Amino acid sequence: MDIIPNLIAGMGNLFQVTNFAFLLVGSFIGIVAGAMPGIAFVNAMALGLPFAYFMTPVSAMLFLTGIYVGGIFGGSISSVLLNIPGSPGSLPATWDGYPMTKQGRSAKALGIAITCSAIGGMVSALLMIFFAPPFAQFALTFDQPEFFAATFLGLVTVISIAKGNMLPALLSLFAGLIIATIGIDYFYAMPRLTFGWEVLDSRVSFVVAMIGMFAVGEVLFTLTQHLKIGHRNLDRHTQLPSLKELWKLKGTIARGSGLGCMIGVIPGAGGLVGAIIAYGVEKQVSPRGDKFGTGVEEGLAAPETAKNATTGAATIPMLTLGIPGSAATAIMMAALMLKGVNPGPILFVSGKELVYTVFAGYLVANLLIVVMGLPIARGFSLIMKVPPAILYSMIIVLAVIGAFAVRNNIADVYICLFFGVLSYFMKRFNIPTTPMVLGIILGPLAERFYLTSLASYDTALIFFTRPKSGVIMALAIAFLLWSLWPSIMQLGRTIRNRIGGAA
Repeated sequence: MDIIPNLIAGMGNLFQVTNFAFLLVGSFIGIVAGAMPGIAFVNAMALGLPFAYFMTPVSAMLFLTGIYVGGIFGGSISSVLLNIPGSPGSLPATWDGYPMTKQGRSAKALGIAITCSAIGGMVSALLMIFFAPPFAQFALTFDQPEFFAATFLGLVTVISIAKGNMLPALLSLFAGLIIATIGIDYFYAMPRLTFGWEVLDSRVSFVVAMIGMFAVGEVLFTLTQHLKIGHRNLDRHTQLPSLKELWKLKGTIARGSGLGCMIGVIPGAGGLVGAIIAYGVEKQVSPRGDKFGTGVEEGLAAPETAKNATTGAATIPMLTLGIPGSAATAIMMAALMLKGVNPGPILFVSGKELVYTVFAGYLVANLLIVVMGLPIARGFSLIMKVPPAILYSMIIVLAVIGAFAVRNNIADVYICLFFGVLSYFMKRFNIPTTPMVLGIILGPLAERFYLTSLASYDTALIFFTRPKSGVIMALAIAFLLWSLWPSIMQLGRTIRNRIGGAA
């Protein structure tokens, strides 16, 4: 087997001073950029792309790999400490990570996030090393119906986070789907729901909406509720879980790794879909599923593992077939092409040194999450000791800057503030905000995949008649029924009791 000798050679190439330095710098930039709300790691990768002109292909790929792996973890720092996702994939970390912080367990929450992210990323890197060609061939067989089915499965998981508040959660989800339709239609180039406002033609950016709902909205709600801030007095900043604690989470980590790898290899799915599906599945199988959302370790470990497990898997189709599995891998592919390297099967023959150095870079970058994530998380945890007035002012300023930086459009700042106010009123009336954000993010994907499927196959039955999309749709429907079964049983008992009482 040539994989092991090639990987050893790649490790030797990686630990050359220049190459390893670029991986270190990229990992640091990625973690910091991911942790800063509004400064997504994908933006950092895009800003770093021009520097690829001055690097060798190997150095450029290691630099971007560091930003990618570090950035997809970094968003969890602000999610756990401030309830503000630094990146879309870190959204599920707020559901149980932030409640742990409010309980004075932020050190443990950060430790779980760091360790599980590193484990998930390592599993994904090993998968990429040993199973890249067959996984790429499998992903190549996916067409629009399979993409829609995967997105539909992601939307279905909103049921699992409804926490018994089903009607408000569904209303929030459908509102998010409606907001996602605002702007120029993809197929007919006609404005929808813009009411003549040209600023809405370019659609509502889900990053801007997320910043408004989770940054501005959280600040407004906290200030008006006069919540106590005793949880900011932390004894320790970061506490890695012990081996005994990790062993208790072994099933959660295994499921999160498997789901993240499967979702990551599907082009366009990304860390967010993997994280929310892993959270929904874990809520169903965990004995403490009914307590998810109150600060349960499994509720944080599952999405954190799955999110980072998508990184290596998303790189598989890019390296082997030239099909980027995510926005981040699209930037990495652009860097290769800038240097005159064409990704594809021939790359494993003519560019074997580059390929296996990148493989080694993924393995080491996930270890750097633990090494570099600890001090960076400690630095961010100091924010918890800042007086509330100063802290909340800083958050509002960062939110405004982040919203403007997304598209350099002042209209996005007003949209961000609007969603902040909307989030405040939703919290006041006990309407969950997470389903709306998921609707805004996944809605455009679902619409595009659905319409292109109908245009290609002329029938909605295609989602069930194609084997792969049919299996995914069956899983989504089974998951939906499984989640609704307690409510269905309760409704049945209520109807029987009323009929019996009337008789």
